[in-house]
Amino acid sequence: MSALPNSLWAATAPPAPPCPALRSEEEAEVAIVGAGYTGLSAALHLVEAGKEVRVLDAGEPGWGCSGRNGGQVNPGGTRELPREVIARLGPERGESMVRMGDATCDLVFDLIARHRIECDALRPGFVQGAYGRRGRVWLESWARQWGAFGAEVELLERGRTEELIGSAGYDYALFDPRGGNLQPLSYARGLARAAMAAGARIHGASRATGIVREGAQWRVATAEGGVRAPVLLLCTNGYTDGLWPGLRRTVVPVCSFVAATEPLGHNALRSVLPGRHAVAEAGRVIVYYRLDREGRFVIGGRGNYFDLNESGDDAHVRKRAVELFPLLAGIGWRYRWSGYPAMTTDHLPRLLRAADGVYAGLGYNGRGVGTATMMGKQLALAVMGEATDIRVEPMQSIALHAFRQAGVSCRLLSGSLLDWWERRETRARSAKRRSSRVSP
Repeated sequence: MSALPNSLWAATAPPAPPCPALRSEEEAEVAIVGAGYTGLSAALHLVEAGKEVRVLDAGEPGWGCSGRNGGQVNPGGTRELPREVIARLGPERGESMVRMGDATCDLVFDLIARHRIECDALRPGFVQGAYGRRGRVWLESWARQWGAFGAEVELLERGRTEELIGSAGYDYALFDPRGGNLQPLSYARGLARAAMAAGARIHGASRATGIVREGAQWRVATAEGGVRAPVLLLCTNGYTDGLWPGLRRTVVPVCSFVAATEPLGHNALRSVLPGRHAVAEAGRVIVYYRLDREGRFVIGGRGNYFDLNESGDDAHVRKRAVELFPLLAGIGWRYRWSGYPAMTTDHLPRLLRAADGVYAGLGYNGRGVGTATMMGKQLALAVMGEATDIRVEPMQSIALHAFRQAGVSCRLLSGSLLDWWERRETRARSAKRRSSRVSP
């Protein structure tokens, strides 16, 4: 089993629950491949409904991006605006997905409260910063459209933004009270404990090596055993490999970096994110950041421009941190790690039927804490024959998937350049305002 990365989360999470490797032939009503948020949430919802469940993971619960992300519980389920979702999916399906996205944060915090998961959960709200006219238009659209669905989203001007988060780096921001923070690996381990307490069996160090149909059942093989079940859930998201033919071509994994400082001093904590909000940008190639329980500054952003299989380095996220909060210039950076979220072409998640009795949930586009947890619930509904809030689709490969590297590189490079130019204009406007205030 591969070790967890040397991340802040691995260093500060409570111990993992015992999840022994599968070394026998077993049967269940539902077999699940992948013990991230999707698989663990599905397992928990299914065992609570009376199903017998076994979960297989190549590593351990939370080994993939579920234990490596920035720990933000961001609202909406997707970065797409509600009207865009409805226009793409139609009135009935689109509104259903929008309402599902609206419920993602509540689901996470409700599970944490109900199962008493110790994961440093905090819900001060989500802040999205923006610069320039494009940014303001986008934030106004988010506030207006989500407001129509009952979300109490507030648009903030520069002064209020700086007061709220301690940074003068944005022209505008929005405050969305639905969002919050948590320790992501602790949350994954807590979901695993809750599912196991309810009766699920979880096996770590048990990579699925093959899937075959045997009569009315699917057999998932591992190096030392196997599980037979009439229903199989594939919950591997950005770490999807060739286990099920064609599934890896439904998403594009993109590396994301996260870095964390040493704990900030009291003076810095009065100025840097004093309300401990989760913050992300409304740019084309964003960074996202927050504080952890001990006051460490945690920031994440894109990985390597030119090689999806190599992480590169995290200098750009540390540089952006200092641009936003000059007080961080003298702070030491203690942890650096990376993971692979999975992207879809329309930025919407996918619930797929790969074959009779085989479902997959994946494609969270960087909003995996809430959306993956919700996808687990949706998969459980599908298994039980109940209506889902997201349409169950046939598996369909992304067109020109073999050329995904060129597309990702082009988007990252062009988006970064445009964002840099807009930030440059924002800094120029800020300098002009400061100059006018000190002029006689």
